[in-house]
Amino acid sequence: MEQAIPTPPRRTLHAYAYDPLLSELNNTEVKLSVPFEPLKPGPEGGLVKVIDFDPIRDTYYAPVHLDDPLLLAQDGLAPSESDPRFHQQMVYAVSSSVLEYLERALGRRLQFVGGKPLTIYPHAFCDQNAYYDPDLHALLFGYFRAGRDTPGRLLPGQWVFTCLSHDIIAHELTHAVVDRLRPEFIFPTNHDVAAFHEGFADLIALLHHFTLPDIVRRHLQASRGDIARAAPLFDLAQQFGEGAGMGEALRSGIDKPDPARLAMTLECHDRGAILVAAVFEAFIETYKERVADLLRIATGGTGELPRGHLHPDLVTRVASEAQANARDFLSMCVRAFDFLPVVDVTFGDFLRALVTADRSLYPGDRSRKRAWVIESFRRRGIYPDDVDSLSEQSLSWPTVTLPEITLPVDQLIEWTAEESEVSTRSATRSPATEKRLEKRRADQEVFRRGLAAAMHKAVTSHPAEFGLSPDHPIAVRGFHASFRPGEDGQSRVDIVVQLRQERPDLGALPALDGTGLRVFAGTTVVADALGRIRHVITKPLPRDARRPHAGAGGDRFARLLAFISDRDAIDGTEAWTSRPNRITSQLSFAQLHRNRAMGAIA
Repeated sequence: MEQAIPTPPRRTLHAYAYDPLLSELNNTEVKLSVPFEPLKPGPEGGLVKVIDFDPIRDTYYAPVHLDDPLLLAQDGLAPSESDPRFHQQMVYAVSSSVLEYLERALGRRLQFVGGKPLTIYPHAFCDQNAYYDPDLHALLFGYFRAGRDTPGRLLPGQWVFTCLSHDIIAHELTHAVVDRLRPEFIFPTNHDVAAFHEGFADLIALLHHFTLPDIVRRHLQASRGDIARAAPLFDLAQQFGEGAGMGEALRSGIDKPDPARLAMTLECHDRGAILVAAVFEAFIETYKERVADLLRIATGGTGELPRGHLHPDLVTRVASEAQANARDFLSMCVRAFDFLPVVDVTFGDFLRALVTADRSLYPGDRSRKRAWVIESFRRRGIYPDDVDSLSEQSLSWPTVTLPEITLPVDQLIEWTAEESEVSTRSATRSPATEKRLEKRRADQEVFRRGLAAAMHKAVTSHPAEFGLSPDHPIAVRGFHASFRPGEDGQSRVDIVVQLRQERPDLGALPALDGTGLRVFAGTTVVADALGRIRHVITKPLPRDARRPHAGAGGDRFARLLAFISDRDAIDGTEAWTSRPNRITSQLSFAQLHRNRAMGAIA
């Protein structure tokens, strides 16, 4: 009997480590290892679908078929700036790699809206821009000519394709993931909301640099193990920055901490860069602690490295520590989403979520990640509201006990566990598997509606316990189960439910009249595997519109009004909307990115 040939678990694809410019200067072409899945021409897989239509030339470029035996045999197409099929391969490879790392950190499968893949357009327009469009559920990449007078190291007037920038692809994809995990973060309610979107997208793009072992080793050899001097690992979008006339990378993950700068920085990219630098300072300090023993061994305890190139074994070991540290920080940042509020996020909320999420899995903090994160945030003036100190205990969201409320979680846990075994990206797509997947698609919507109704019933009978008003409808905006190994190696299950409540009565008050701003309260509920509630993370609003400044919800409403006043005073709306001097109801990533550059992308 002939044995079946097993399906490979992974495929490798050629890509640029950074972008074509740095590849040519530093020989940084790489092969990305991504999960194997059956692909249609495009490529089209379970999570991303590439459609290469160029409206400027009114042309559909021939789609690459990465399952073609000839391409499978040579790891896809070789890097090329001039071949649209490689552009398609590049966006697919980077997106697949980033999504795999995000899913590992999330502890569950990720699905985009309606269970459909995210659409990617590599040549969507001719402009110095690329952005995520939440209405289209798509990533749109532009292309443009480098400046004639200030092209940097590029040929004056050469074409620059944003879809060939590893960093820009990862950044824009992260916008889509953030929007999927917290859709209400698209509504501007304080200066940190758009800055968090931009900063978090930069964080993931820069941390993804450390998934490329050859690149990490090369830069650590050049910097003699001093990671803070390995600038290319912390620089974002070098080719784009030079092509746009900036003469340098678009942004960097390293800064000089200044606690006064946050209050003076309102532009969302510059403000987001402060958040990025806070995380990377902690990353650098923990890396130093992780490699200290290796350097002591290598130097006989003196700490003074010999002149010349470092021993390759030492470089391999310190690079391995840098990569492991990056995985830890990426996981820490992504896990924090389960402990973020549903609406009105601030940098302080992110700090509390980082600490809470990490403590829940690793109470001991043996790597001292949390200690350094708290310190680096403090050094940049990032402080949460409503805490007594900067101790871990004070920063962690408080644990609550609500014995009268138990969430219906059995079906959700079972469904999520099964999803990890049979998914739309299953490598084995036998007729039986296809039939099972088809049935799951048909059942999923019915299942989720039924479970949403059960969740809704469990929480709406006690609205005050969740910081919500009994006088307005409560929507269950999302729920999921996450499975992650804890410090003891045992699997930890978190049940997370997102609740949102719109308050049109507050939106109709004279102070908000004509702004178009939608006013939301929201609550994140975190429960254990038995449905017992552990955390209630609320962003309340005053219950009575006649007394809008009363109580904790009144404080938040007052901050919202102050934010609107700030934006009116500085005409900050041009970074949020194409209609200056008006408050917009949601962010426009296309406008955010266009205003940043006319000259630079987000």
